[in-house]
Amino acid sequence: MSHTQTRPLPSAFARYPIPLELLAVLHRASEDDVDILVSRMPETGRARLAAYCSDKDHLHRLGLRIAGTCDEATLVRVVGADAGASLYARSHPADVVPS
Repeated sequence: MSHTQTRPLPSAFARYPIPLELLAVLHRASEDDVDILVSRMPETGRARLAAYCSDKDHLHRLGLRIAGTCDEATLVRVVGADAGASLYARSHPADVVPS
């Protein structure tokens, strides 16, 4: 039986810890300020940050917002295949077409 890894791989954080100061600033920031702050970061850093935040209950929404600035390939490479694809799908909800 295959096990799907939907949580970020520990290796996604091992080499590059997330600074507590950055988390505090982002947690207190408005949505517009979050967008401005993360736009200055490289995509790999945004993917790591998105994975970290989305895995925490109190930062989950922030994580999805940040993940929405990343492409799927980067999330998959940084977070792991299943977890990255899942994070991408949750942060880019399909547009509902009215019938």
